[in-house]
Parts: sequence; structure tokens; C-alpha cells
Amino acid sequence: MNIDTLFEKAKKCKLCYKNISIYVPLPDPKNGKKDVSIMFVNERPGRVGTGDSGYVSFDNDDPSANLFKECFFQLGISRKKIFITNACICHPKFEGYKDKAPSTEEIRNCGFWLKRQISITQPKLIVTLGNNALKSIRYIFPESKQLKNFRLKHNIGEIIKETKPWIYPLYHTSIRARRTRNVQQQKKDWLNIKKISG
Repeated sequence: MNIDTLFEKAKKCKLCYKNISIYVPLPDPKNGKKDVSIMFVNERPGRVGTGDSGYVSFDNDDPSANLFKECFFQLGISRKKIFITNACICHPKFEGYKDKAPSTEEIRNCGFWLKRQISITQPKLIVTLGNNALKSIRYIFPESKQLKNFRLKHNIGEIIKETKPWIYPLYHTSIRARRTRNVQQQKKDWLNIKKISG
């Protein structure tokens, strides 16, 4: 199975929302889809950005994607060497729905899809963006004590080497996260990615 087929199948997922339809944007066609150097795991797609483009991409015009793009381009890495996804790859479609962080149940359920994405893309490094992405990866690698004990506030900059692939947790690029980790600090954190991924 290739990555696009997996995302098409995910559109029929009923694990969280049963009889409510869901929106699942596709992977960015400008990025790699197998044997990538880096997988970036964000939180979940929002109505703005992915709703307009239909893709999980830092080309979407929203504040989180804009800073993601700035941080990424300073690395000088080809987009074909990366794959961007989310801890939860959908959001429900119903009148009045507002963007919100995925619940623990959603993150656990979407581990079914995240494991398969990792298997298909075969990244050498996983970079998580924010606590929800970090939580999702903990469910994928429950045996790692280093990952279990990692806290962004205290351990930022550390690499999880007990897992294969290695994991490098970072703050989310959202406006809210910048109150804790400002833009300059985040850009500096990102610069380590090129060294880690080789």
C-alpha cells in the first residue's frame, strides 16, 4: 500500500466519529512519500489552510504553517526528503465544529494510521511538534523510558535514541506555543534537525 491509498482509506474511518463524516486532507504532493529522512508529526488538520488546499502542507496560509515553513527553509533540506502528517489525521464535519486539540481517545485511535504511515515512509528521524504529537508517538513506542519521561519544558533539545527511528520533540509552531517558546528559540531548536538527520 502507498501513502496516498492509506489516506484515502482513512477517509472511511469510523473509530472516533461513527456516523459523522470526517475530513482527511491528503499528504503534500511536494513532499516525499517513502524512504524519507524526516517525518514531521503535527497535532491535527485545521479548517483553515488544509480546508482550502486539501493538503497537509506548510504552504497553507495559517500562522502555524507559516512559522513551520520559516523554520524548515533555514535547514536547506529538500522537501522530497520529508513527510508531514498529524497525530490525528482528521477532523469531524458537522455544523458548528471549531478547531480543537485531539482527545486522548482520538490520538490512541489514530495510532492505527500513524503506525502505518511510519511503516510506509520509513523515516530516519521523527520530529514531533507539540505535546499532542509527542503523546501520539509515546503510544507508538511504549517501551521507551526516555520518551515516557520526556517533557518539552525540561528536556527541549534532547534526542530520543532508544527508539528506531530516533525522535526529536519540539514545540508546536502555533501562536499559543510561542508564548512559551518564542520564534527565535524555536528556530534555534530546529537547526539541530540537520545535524541529527545527517
